[in-house]
Amino acid sequence: MWKPFFDFLWFISYFIPFRGVRTWFRLNKCYDYKNKLHAIRTATPELDWGKMRLAKGGGSLAFIIDDTVFKVRKFHKHDNSAEKFEREKRITDAVAPVLPVAVPKIELIQAGPYLFYKTHFIPGRVLVDLPLKRIIANNDKIGKQIGQIIYSLFNADLKTLRDMIPHDAKKRNLGMVHGDMCSNIIVNPDTMDVVGIIDWEYAYFNSLWYEFYGIYRVRRKMRQTDIAPIAMWEYYRLRDEKSKKTK
Repeated sequence: MWKPFFDFLWFISYFIPFRGVRTWFRLNKCYDYKNKLHAIRTATPELDWGKMRLAKGGGSLAFIIDDTVFKVRKFHKHDNSAEKFEREKRITDAVAPVLPVAVPKIELIQAGPYLFYKTHFIPGRVLVDLPLKRIIANNDKIGKQIGQIIYSLFNADLKTLRDMIPHDAKKRNLGMVHGDMCSNIIVNPDTMDVVGIIDWEYAYFNSLWYEFYGIYRVRRKMRQTDIAPIAMWEYYRLRDEKSKKTK
């Protein structure tokens, strides 16, 4: 976890003699970590913050206590945190009922000048953090489950998000995609079942191919597996199965 690393960076900052440089370092290299931690601790005194773990990913920091996660944007100034978090909350509220796995249920919390979102931690491991051999050994199982998730998401009638849908979505065959799925798949490390999808900040209406490409896009490890083609095969199998039933 990242807490010792950021504690060390913050400690180093005390030795920067120029106040302006010290402030810049804390905001841009430490993401104002200590001040954000103080703000959320003050807002939630009932929690045991001595057990806090810190994670980072995308544009956010995450303070984790037991099964509760408090997520905050890395950069506070001019960040439009409220709009971004409210947008992500709308998306997770809309997609949760249609997906076969867990997604974060978000509650927004204002702590001092910072806006956090609170959600429950989804138990498991991030798929790409597991050893490559273990992922490859479960290619078929994981790929099929991801194909089912993508099918449910892309074809869902998300009535509460209609203002986000491009006017020509039907003509261009667009649907809801996660946008960064490869980095945010949570699996049960014992059974290797996909149990959750996290971090929906980049979700939007786009081409189906973008979602499949996204499984490979960021992580070299995923490019060494067959998960994407298996997921694609499962998606089209489900589509064809539904097409036969409606005839």
